[in-house]
Amino acid sequence: MKTKQEHLAPMKAGSLIRIKSAMESFKPSERAVAEFVLANPEQVMHMSISEASQNIGVGESTIIRFCRVMGYKGYQDFKLRLAQDLVEPVHYIHENVSFGDSAEDLAKKVFQTNLKAVEDTMKVLDPEMVEVAARVLTGARRIDIYGVGYSSFTANDAKLKLARLGLIVDAYGDAHLQAMAAVSLTKSDVVIGISHSGSTKDVVDSLSAARKNGAVTIAITNFSPSPITKAADIVLLTAAPESTFGGEVLTSRIAQLCVVDVMSATVAITLGEKCLALIEKTSEAVKKKRY
Repeated sequence: MKTKQEHLAPMKAGSLIRIKSAMESFKPSERAVAEFVLANPEQVMHMSISEASQNIGVGESTIIRFCRVMGYKGYQDFKLRLAQDLVEPVHYIHENVSFGDSAEDLAKKVFQTNLKAVEDTMKVLDPEMVEVAARVLTGARRIDIYGVGYSSFTANDAKLKLARLGLIVDAYGDAHLQAMAAVSLTKSDVVIGISHSGSTKDVVDSLSAARKNGAVTIAITNFSPSPITKAADIVLLTAAPESTFGGEVLTSRIAQLCVVDVMSATVAITLGEKCLALIEKTSEAVKKKRY
């Protein structure tokens, strides 16, 4: 099975989104470069490497290393990609909500933030990895989905979508149940771990245990590399900006649900014609539950 060892967001996502998703993996000096670029992208685009070095307070070699860690040939290649980011029109401007906002302002900001999350997630999601995930899911004996907190809601949504396609699937939001389920898996099984931060210990530990038992592991996360990506064979990235009120809560679920929708739709296409019969059967099974 072909999977990616390097879990950075794809180049097409743009340099700024890629930096944000990889932020947790940087060394302190590289993180200083990343934070400066995110805060001053237009200025960086016009700086020489020596000027950038002086403004950031790091050596030129650190800047070159940062660029290469991000997958660019060097500083000039990085600036070229950054320039491409900046010339693209910005359709939605993410603004943090504040106590002085009216209901109208809040509605506009929340919708714009969620739209931005959907747009950026579409850029970072790797279609090749979605196809790989769909193939292993359709061939699985059993599918487990792990998520805690708000990610547990996404896990249950994924369970419903895959169950409707006739797959044997369950979702676990309790850390103890995740741990017990993980050790009973085999190489015939698949596990999906969902964590916005990629650092949710219970989910990462359970995903690692499942992988140790031979199960194929899939991670849905906003940050890469992160602990969960190290325990995953397949990584599906989101790109949800954070907000002042609720952190990632306002946007992470929207981005995760979009990824789940794409994944389940790809599973349906992979199943082919027999998928239609399965959908019909599952739909018929719940009809009697309606008035």
